[in-house]
Amino acid sequence: MSMMSVNRSCPHCLKERAVMRFIKEAPLRPRSFSLVFQCNSCFKLLIAEVETDVYGGPEAYAKNQLYPVIVNNNVEFRVKGYYPSQISIAAPDSTPERAAKFYIEAKEDFARGRYETSAMNCRKVIDIATKCLHLGEEDKLVRRISALRATGLITQEMADWAHIVRIDTNGAVHSDEEFTKEEVDQLLKFTEVFLTYSFTLPAMVASKREIE
Repeated sequence: MSMMSVNRSCPHCLKERAVMRFIKEAPLRPRSFSLVFQCNSCFKLLIAEVETDVYGGPEAYAKNQLYPVIVNNNVEFRVKGYYPSQISIAAPDSTPERAAKFYIEAKEDFARGRYETSAMNCRKVIDIATKCLHLGEEDKLVRRISALRATGLITQEMADWAHIVRIDTNGAVHSDEEFTKEEVDQLLKFTEVFLTYSFTLPAMVASKREIE
């Protein structure tokens, strides 16, 4: 039997061009099948719903082929959907464009297990965000966070949380720092809350006031 797979990113670990190994076929209805694949990187499963006019279905077809069968690049098959669908990552509403860009990268890095890179991108997000919020001349992130707290643009609790997750440590980004998965998870949660509190909520209030 020739190897059967799909050519797409894994919806779980987001690995691009992941090797998705065929596991099982189950008939859905005439000429329609569920094909189960397993990611060789994270070992989680993907189901593709496939229609075909090939007698016996995709698995029988693959058994008679000499070369690998890529289901979504083969004229004999029509992929109707994937489960789970690809994860869609977005920044909180009204986040400045560059901050949103690095937030999305931080989330993608975390999903792919690149925790140090994710942490560095979170730092970039907060660095950009605090510069957008604060018009002073402080060059250190820790000073900008203190200034934002002093002016009431962020709460004391958020300033304390920034220190706990090391967002304000040494002022910037250091590539030799080590972070665990749990630490980066907390860092991402802080970053999301910071963006929501600093940009999303004020934009919602401003929009409400315009309507009134």
